[in-house]
Amino acid sequence: MNLKELQEKNPQYKIKDVHDSSFLTYGRIVNENIEEAISYVSAHFHPPKNGNNYLPSVKSLEDMSSIQTLSKKVYGYLDVMAGVVAGNNHVLNGIEYHQGSETIVAVTDFIYVVGHIWDMKGKTYHSSLCKYFYVPQGTIIESYSTTLHYTPICVDESGFVTICLLLKGTGDTIERCGILKKKNKWFIAHESNIEKVESGDYPGLDGELIEICL
Repeated sequence: MNLKELQEKNPQYKIKDVHDSSFLTYGRIVNENIEEAISYVSAHFHPPKNGNNYLPSVKSLEDMSSIQTLSKKVYGYLDVMAGVVAGNNHVLNGIEYHQGSETIVAVTDFIYVVGHIWDMKGKTYHSSLCKYFYVPQGTIIESYSTTLHYTPICVDESGFVTICLLLKGTGDTIERCGILKKKNKWFIAHESNIEKVESGDYPGLDGELIEICL
């Protein structure tokens, strides 16, 4: 589904193209040729019928010269891992942030729902403050460490696929400390996300559940 169709079906969310100037406080568009990586992931990774899959580190991707060049361009030779996120997600039922940028490559089109960390009140954030951006296939985003975000939302029933770059070790298991649930991963859940709340995640994403209609 294209941006215009999504806007017509979801007027309450005011979805904009990620190239719109309103995205500039959340991240930037990175210009780099990584068609090799996009083609590889398109051929080898597919969305599950239900839920989402996240492989934080895929060696075959990390060994590609285009991914290494992108990593050096964004992270300045810091240790970075490159993985794949694929899913069939229609809602924003949690929100997270990291220290350090997250770089996302759109292997397919997707919707990116974001917020600002400075709008959090303690351990809570209200979903009415979120903004919505349509990310076309082939786009590379550097999402800043001050940007609240979560799993991409698909634009059609076939699901979404992205390549994701983060500082190495992000997501490793640690002893939970408040909303810091994994290494370099602060996360709050929406109360409707019963599985996450019952597992110990703080229900700090207030307001209505965000759900994109397709």
